[in-house]
Amino acid sequence: MRIRDLILPEDRIFFVLFLEMADKIAEASATFNEITHELPGGTEKSHKVRQLEHHADEITRKIFEQLDESLITPLEPEEIARLAPALDDVLDRIDWVTHQLCNYGIPETNDVLKEYSYLIMLATTEISHAVTSLSTLKKPEDVKTHVLEISRLYNLSTELLSRAILELFKTKDLLMIIKLKDIYEGMAKVMEKCNDVGHALGDIAKAHA
Repeated sequence: MRIRDLILPEDRIFFVLFLEMADKIAEASATFNEITHELPGGTEKSHKVRQLEHHADEITRKIFEQLDESLITPLEPEEIARLAPALDDVLDRIDWVTHQLCNYGIPETNDVLKEYSYLIMLATTEISHAVTSLSTLKKPEDVKTHVLEISRLYNLSTELLSRAILELFKTKDLLMIIKLKDIYEGMAKVMEKCNDVGHALGDIAKAHA
Protein backbone atom coordinates (compact mmCIF):
# COMPACT_ATOMS: atom_id res chain seq x y z
CA MET A 1 0.00 0.00 0.00
CA ARG A 2 1.28 3.46 -0.87
CA ILE A 3 1.76 6.00 1.91
CA ARG A 4 -0.58 8.50 0.28
CA ASP A 5 -3.36 5.90 0.42
CA LEU A 6 -3.11 6.00 4.20
CA ILE A 7 -3.28 9.79 4.37
CA LEU A 8 -5.78 10.94 1.76
CA PRO A 9 -8.94 9.33 0.38
CA GLU A 10 -8.97 8.30 -3.26
CA ASP A 11 -10.82 10.50 -5.69
CA ARG A 12 -13.36 8.10 -7.20
CA ILE A 13 -14.39 10.44 -10.01
CA PHE A 14 -11.76 8.96 -12.33
CA PHE A 15 -13.17 5.47 -11.98
CA VAL A 16 -16.69 6.81 -12.55
CA LEU A 17 -15.54 8.46 -15.77
CA PHE A 18 -13.57 5.42 -16.93
CA LEU A 19 -16.59 3.20 -16.34
CA GLU A 20 -18.78 5.63 -18.26
CA MET A 21 -16.30 5.58 -21.13
CA ALA A 22 -16.21 1.78 -21.14
CA ASP A 23 -20.02 1.68 -21.27
CA LYS A 24 -20.03 4.01 -24.30
CA ILE A 25 -17.48 1.83 -26.07
CA ALA A 26 -19.47 -1.33 -25.40
CA GLU A 27 -22.68 0.32 -26.62
CA ALA A 28 -21.00 1.56 -29.80
CA SER A 29 -19.52 -1.86 -30.59
CA ALA A 30 -22.90 -3.53 -30.03
CA THR A 31 -24.50 -1.03 -32.42
CA PHE A 32 -21.79 -1.66 -35.00
CA ASN A 33 -22.38 -5.39 -34.67
CA GLU A 34 -26.09 -4.84 -35.31
CA ILE A 35 -25.32 -2.86 -38.46
CA THR A 36 -23.08 -5.60 -39.86
CA HIS A 37 -25.89 -8.11 -39.40
CA GLU A 38 -28.58 -5.90 -40.94
CA LEU A 39 -26.91 -4.72 -44.16
CA PRO A 40 -27.95 -3.16 -46.42
CA GLY A 41 -30.33 -1.83 -43.76
CA GLY A 42 -29.39 -0.50 -40.37
CA THR A 43 -27.10 2.23 -41.68
CA GLU A 44 -29.15 4.90 -39.92
CA LYS A 45 -27.70 3.54 -36.67
CA SER A 46 -24.35 5.08 -37.59
CA HIS A 47 -25.66 8.34 -36.13
CA LYS A 48 -25.92 6.65 -32.73
CA VAL A 49 -22.28 5.62 -32.93
CA ARG A 50 -21.29 9.17 -33.83
CA GLN A 51 -23.19 10.51 -30.82
CA LEU A 52 -21.45 8.02 -28.54
CA GLU A 53 -18.10 9.11 -29.96
CA HIS A 54 -18.92 12.73 -29.13
CA HIS A 55 -19.86 11.69 -25.58
CA ALA A 56 -16.54 9.88 -25.25
CA ASP A 57 -14.65 12.99 -26.32
CA GLU A 58 -16.45 14.92 -23.60
CA ILE A 59 -15.62 12.28 -20.99
CA THR A 60 -11.95 12.39 -22.01
CA ARG A 61 -11.97 16.16 -21.63
CA LYS A 62 -13.46 15.83 -18.14
CA ILE A 63 -10.82 13.30 -17.13
CA PHE A 64 -7.97 15.61 -18.07
CA GLU A 65 -9.65 18.60 -16.45
CA GLN A 66 -10.06 16.59 -13.26
CA LEU A 67 -6.46 15.42 -13.50
CA ASP A 68 -5.27 19.04 -13.63
CA GLU A 69 -7.33 19.92 -10.57
CA SER A 70 -6.74 16.87 -8.36
CA LEU A 71 -4.11 16.77 -5.64
CA ILE A 72 -4.64 13.06 -5.04
CA THR A 73 -5.64 10.43 -7.58
CA PRO A 74 -6.46 6.71 -7.19
CA LEU A 75 -3.97 5.88 -9.95
CA GLU A 76 -0.72 7.56 -10.86
CA PRO A 77 -1.34 10.64 -13.04
CA GLU A 78 0.71 9.04 -15.81
CA GLU A 79 -1.52 5.97 -15.72
CA ILE A 80 -4.67 8.07 -16.03
CA ALA A 81 -3.12 10.13 -18.83
CA ARG A 82 -2.33 6.91 -20.71
CA LEU A 83 -5.61 5.06 -20.20
CA ALA A 84 -8.02 7.91 -21.02
CA PRO A 85 -6.86 8.55 -24.62
CA ALA A 86 -6.41 4.81 -25.21
CA LEU A 87 -10.08 4.25 -24.41
CA ASP A 88 -11.10 7.23 -26.51
CA ASP A 89 -9.12 5.85 -29.46
CA VAL A 90 -11.20 2.66 -29.42
CA LEU A 91 -14.43 4.59 -29.87
CA ASP A 92 -12.86 6.86 -32.47
CA ARG A 93 -11.96 3.80 -34.53
CA ILE A 94 -15.38 2.20 -34.10
CA ASP A 95 -16.95 5.43 -35.31
CA TRP A 96 -14.60 5.57 -38.28
CA VAL A 97 -15.19 2.01 -39.48
CA THR A 98 -18.95 2.34 -38.90
CA HIS A 99 -19.09 5.24 -41.31
CA GLN A 100 -16.84 3.42 -43.77
CA LEU A 101 -19.26 0.51 -43.75
CA CYS A 102 -22.31 2.73 -44.17
CA ASN A 103 -20.87 5.16 -46.73
CA TYR A 104 -19.42 2.50 -49.01
CA GLY A 105 -22.86 1.14 -49.84
CA ILE A 106 -22.08 -2.52 -49.20
CA PRO A 107 -25.07 -4.33 -50.77
CA GLU A 108 -25.15 -7.23 -48.32
CA THR A 109 -23.37 -8.56 -45.29
CA ASN A 110 -20.95 -11.48 -45.19
CA ASP A 111 -19.50 -13.85 -42.62
CA VAL A 112 -16.28 -11.86 -42.20
CA LEU A 113 -18.09 -8.64 -41.36
CA LYS A 114 -20.27 -10.42 -38.83
CA GLU A 115 -17.45 -12.41 -37.26
CA TYR A 116 -15.10 -9.43 -37.06
CA SER A 117 -17.72 -7.16 -35.51
CA TYR A 118 -18.52 -9.91 -33.00
CA LEU A 119 -14.85 -10.13 -31.99
CA ILE A 120 -14.84 -6.35 -31.52
CA MET A 121 -17.94 -6.58 -29.34
CA LEU A 122 -16.35 -9.34 -27.24
CA ALA A 123 -13.13 -7.33 -26.84
CA THR A 124 -14.95 -4.19 -25.72
CA THR A 125 -16.97 -6.25 -23.25
CA GLU A 126 -13.69 -7.48 -21.76
CA ILE A 127 -12.49 -3.88 -21.55
CA SER A 128 -15.65 -3.00 -19.63
CA HIS A 129 -15.11 -5.91 -17.22
CA ALA A 130 -11.44 -5.00 -16.76
CA VAL A 131 -12.25 -1.36 -15.99
CA THR A 132 -14.87 -2.52 -13.49
CA SER A 133 -12.29 -4.76 -11.79
CA LEU A 134 -9.76 -1.95 -11.84
CA SER A 135 -12.16 0.38 -10.05
CA THR A 136 -11.77 -1.61 -6.83
CA LEU A 137 -7.98 -2.03 -7.01
CA LYS A 138 -8.47 -5.01 -4.71
CA LYS A 139 -8.14 -7.82 -7.25
CA PRO A 140 -5.56 -6.89 -9.88
CA GLU A 141 -5.51 -10.54 -10.97
CA ASP A 142 -9.08 -10.12 -12.24
CA VAL A 143 -7.91 -7.26 -14.46
CA LYS A 144 -5.11 -9.45 -15.82
CA THR A 145 -7.61 -12.20 -16.68
CA HIS A 146 -9.61 -9.81 -18.85
CA VAL A 147 -6.43 -8.40 -20.39
CA LEU A 148 -5.37 -11.90 -21.43
CA GLU A 149 -8.75 -12.43 -23.07
CA ILE A 150 -8.43 -9.14 -24.96
CA SER A 151 -5.05 -10.33 -26.24
CA ARG A 152 -6.52 -13.68 -27.29
CA LEU A 153 -9.33 -11.99 -29.19
CA TYR A 154 -6.83 -9.66 -30.85
CA ASN A 155 -4.81 -12.63 -32.06
CA LEU A 156 -7.97 -14.24 -33.42
CA SER A 157 -8.77 -11.03 -35.28
CA THR A 158 -5.35 -10.91 -36.95
CA GLU A 159 -5.85 -14.47 -38.15
CA LEU A 160 -9.30 -13.57 -39.43
CA LEU A 161 -7.93 -10.57 -41.32
CA SER A 162 -5.31 -12.69 -43.07
CA ARG A 163 -7.90 -15.27 -44.14
CA ALA A 164 -10.39 -12.59 -45.19
CA ILE A 165 -7.89 -10.76 -47.42
CA LEU A 166 -6.85 -14.00 -49.12
CA GLU A 167 -10.47 -14.91 -49.83
CA LEU A 168 -11.25 -11.39 -50.98
CA PHE A 169 -8.67 -11.49 -53.74
CA LYS A 170 -10.26 -14.62 -55.15
CA THR A 171 -13.26 -12.52 -56.21
CA LYS A 172 -13.49 -10.57 -59.46
CA ASP A 173 -15.26 -7.41 -58.35
CA LEU A 174 -12.34 -4.96 -58.08
CA LEU A 175 -14.37 -2.15 -56.56
CA MET A 176 -15.83 -4.43 -53.89
CA ILE A 177 -12.35 -5.77 -53.14
CA ILE A 178 -11.14 -2.23 -52.48
CA LYS A 179 -14.14 -1.35 -50.31
CA LEU A 180 -14.15 -4.52 -48.20
CA LYS A 181 -10.37 -4.53 -47.77
CA ASP A 182 -10.58 -0.98 -46.43
CA ILE A 183 -13.37 -1.95 -44.03
CA TYR A 184 -11.59 -5.08 -42.83
CA GLU A 185 -8.45 -3.06 -42.15
CA GLY A 186 -10.57 -0.49 -40.33
CA MET A 187 -11.90 -3.24 -38.09
CA ALA A 188 -8.35 -4.42 -37.53
CA LYS A 189 -7.49 -0.93 -36.27
CA VAL A 190 -10.31 -1.17 -33.73
CA MET A 191 -8.86 -4.42 -32.41
CA GLU A 192 -5.37 -2.88 -32.28
CA LYS A 193 -6.73 -0.06 -30.13
CA CYS A 194 -8.53 -2.58 -27.90
CA ASN A 195 -5.23 -4.38 -27.45
CA ASP A 196 -3.54 -1.07 -26.59
CA VAL A 197 -6.12 -0.56 -23.85
CA GLY A 198 -5.39 -4.08 -22.67
CA HIS A 199 -1.69 -3.28 -22.38
CA ALA A 200 -2.45 -0.10 -20.44
CA LEU A 201 -4.78 -1.91 -18.05
CA GLY A 202 -2.32 -4.75 -17.61
CA ASP A 203 0.50 -2.39 -16.72
CA ILE A 204 -1.70 -0.57 -14.20
CA ALA A 205 -2.80 -3.84 -12.60
CA LYS A 206 0.80 -4.98 -12.35
CA ALA A 207 1.88 -1.71 -10.74
CA HIS A 208 -0.88 -1.95 -8.13
CA ALA A 209 -0.57 -5.67 -7.38
